[in-house]
Amino acid sequence: MSKSKFYQRPDGLYETIRTIKGRRVAFRGHTVREVEQKMLAYRETVAAGRPFPIVADEWEREHEKEIGEATRESYRHVVQRLKEVFAGPIGAIRPLDIKRHISHMERQGYAGSTVRKELSALRMICAHAVLAGDIDVNPVTEVHPSRGLPRTTREALTEAQEAIVRKTWDTAPFGLFALLLLFTGLRRGEALALTYADIDRRAGVIRINKKLNYAYGETPRLEGWTKTKNGMRDVPLLQPLADALPDYRVGLIFPGKDGGYMRKGEIRRTWQKYCRAVGLNQVVISDQGKRMETFPVTPHCLRHSFATICYEAGLDVRQAAKIFGDTPEVLNEVYTHLREERQKSAAEKLADYFGAV
Repeated sequence: MSKSKFYQRPDGLYETIRTIKGRRVAFRGHTVREVEQKMLAYRETVAAGRPFPIVADEWEREHEKEIGEATRESYRHVVQRLKEVFAGPIGAIRPLDIKRHISHMERQGYAGSTVRKELSALRMICAHAVLAGDIDVNPVTEVHPSRGLPRTTREALTEAQEAIVRKTWDTAPFGLFALLLLFTGLRRGEALALTYADIDRRAGVIRINKKLNYAYGETPRLEGWTKTKNGMRDVPLLQPLADALPDYRVGLIFPGKDGGYMRKGEIRRTWQKYCRAVGLNQVVISDQGKRMETFPVTPHCLRHSFATICYEAGLDVRQAAKIFGDTPEVLNEVYTHLREERQKSAAEKLADYFGAV
């Protein structure tokens, strides 16, 4: 490179500007040789692409304002895992490398939703790398998860489990919380933000106008439903719940030990204590022969149970969606699943009938 291509600045440094992969980059140094060495190192870096972890961090920073905190939190551990797996230059990642990683996850028994989220995050990061000039082609484009991967779904309670919730609401710790979820279908954060002022007995509704967001850590943030018209709604106050809820009280219905909003760890411990007290926990034997306590019934399971109640009561999709604070499209998936279950149950009954003849 000739010296004439370099400009000596007033401060004595040599500088040159080059366009590399459509980007104008300035190189500076105390000598022309130092500038040339920096240019060579930069070209080598560009050829292989920056390290994947650096690109992934950049992608997170640029997109953190475009997505909600809950969504960002759900992707955080996925991105961290990807950074550990693909620690080298992003330009060195081949579709075969990605397929091997996904196949490894599948052999480990990861659910299909988890595998798809892994691919989704990797695809978005690599797309960002293409726009940033690190790579020319997204290596994730032709990689797809296998079919028939296990699905993780939160099922509604069985009739026996639902009976337990209804019978123990006033005798077990946190029993009223479980009963409220069963007869309202509220999300955890909505239920824990409720105050007695939100209960309108005269109108026969519970007014949902706020929620607690636990995506930021142990301490929740109180949020109003300002981003979606679906969240702000009135939920019918069903008679079994109206009879159970105390009247003429003020403040939070489910306060924490300090009188404020329950912290994330406190919720987990209180829910597990409730499940133990009423027999909704399970003890399983691990592969190593150790006894392990599990809690398959989650607060979200009760939301599914309320969907079953709405379905069996004859509410159509739009009516149920309005109560749930969801779109009709979301509730339609739930109703479709319930219809399939009922059809299967009918087939089984017919088989039992003819088998008994």
